[in-house]
Amino acid sequence: MTTLNRRTFLQTASMASALTLSSPLIARAQSDTIKVGGLHDLSGALDAVGVPMNQVFQLAINEINEAGGLLGKMLEPVIYDPQSNMSLYSQYATQMAVRDQVAVVMGGITSASRETIRPIFNRFKTLYFYNTQYEGGVCDRNEITLGTTPAQTVKRVIPYGMNLFGKKVYTIAADYNYGHITAAWVKRYVEENGGEVIATEFFPLDVAQFGSTINKIQAAKPDFVLSAMVGTSHLGFYQQWAAAGMKSQLPIVSTVLGAGGTDQVILTAEEGNDIIASFGYF
Repeated sequence: MTTLNRRTFLQTASMASALTLSSPLIARAQSDTIKVGGLHDLSGALDAVGVPMNQVFQLAINEINEAGGLLGKMLEPVIYDPQSNMSLYSQYATQMAVRDQVAVVMGGITSASRETIRPIFNRFKTLYFYNTQYEGGVCDRNEITLGTTPAQTVKRVIPYGMNLFGKKVYTIAADYNYGHITAAWVKRYVEENGGEVIATEFFPLDVAQFGSTINKIQAAKPDFVLSAMVGTSHLGFYQQWAAAGMKSQLPIVSTVLGAGGTDQVILTAEEGNDIIASFGYF
């Protein structure tokens, strides 16, 4: 017969909890392959960015496997399409960490998607890479961010644009944390350089009609428009801007356009030419 006192109970419970938390790590180590998660929007509002990111993700895995793999094992891609839906992001992130037990995840496009899955991967101690530009300020033990921040892009492009065009700026941005925080950085850098943000408008990712906004911009008479618009639907702004004959009247400076590599395919030369952007890599 065994006597179970409080101390023994707590020690046993602690050991059981540690084994439960570490079991995914043990399973990953014992697997014949190294599972690598890909979580990018292959459909939905951000598919224009997600599809090429997924293609590059698979290209990298193929190149590594053709070179002999990693640590004596082949890489096995585990890919889900969250469809630009935060509920699916949460569901698939949990599946990757718990059921698939991937070793690492490359995923998320918007800051909203990153903030949905980051706590999940942190909870299950799954290594997570966020590879797109973002608004800055994120630091996790399990997460590595490789994208540029406003201090590297907005800080440079704002004085450049103001020196070329003038000091009055009209900001348009996506209506989620990236757009709001970037708009705040824009205001800071505009004011630091002696300018003024005369208006700021935010748009949900599914908005695709911008006629009223174009009229507001015309009435406000800024020296240039600062765009922090995101996703396929928001490309409609640039198309409608050109169709309204505004390309020759007001310049556009963007913190986003061209970063995904597909905007140049969707927009015609007439619609995209002369828009100024700043990135570490195009």
